[in-house]
Amino acid sequence: MGPLLFFIVWNLIRIAFLWYTQEFGYNVGTTIAQDLSGGMLGRITEGASILGMFIIGALVQRWVSITFTPIVSTVTQSDGAYIKWEELPAGADGIKAALEQYSALGPNALNVEKVTTLQQNLDQLIPGLAALLLTLLCCKLLKKGVSPIVIILALFALGICGRVLGFM
Repeated sequence: MGPLLFFIVWNLIRIAFLWYTQEFGYNVGTTIAQDLSGGMLGRITEGASILGMFIIGALVQRWVSITFTPIVSTVTQSDGAYIKWEELPAGADGIKAALEQYSALGPNALNVEKVTTLQQNLDQLIPGLAALLLTLLCCKLLKKGVSPIVIILALFALGICGRVLGFM
């Protein structure tokens, strides 16, 4: 009896839903088309554009990487601020001591001289600024009608020249 009752009740609900949605669509169909041709479709499109630009802005920091390598300063660190490699014991004890000192002193503890690059200074001011500016430049070029292939080739050329000349 359970399967028959389920079959009958399920089909009554399904047929009622189909009839109601068909009648609703028939009665409201023309007004929906008028609403979409009016201001609603424009607002939906504008909202989707804003959401898309927000997502692009959030992904720039993750997917676009620019590193400027010119050295801004080189400073000799004071004693105790770096690992003295020649004073470490040999073998596993030396490796353990080096790792302990590295975790205590930080990434600048590897060398006697602390080197600061242009990218480190830019990252202290506004992290990801160069990547954001490059992305905005590409968007502006696309709006002006520049071919995406030309932009990609120009980015390849800029990256290769920057690496050869030593500023990237």
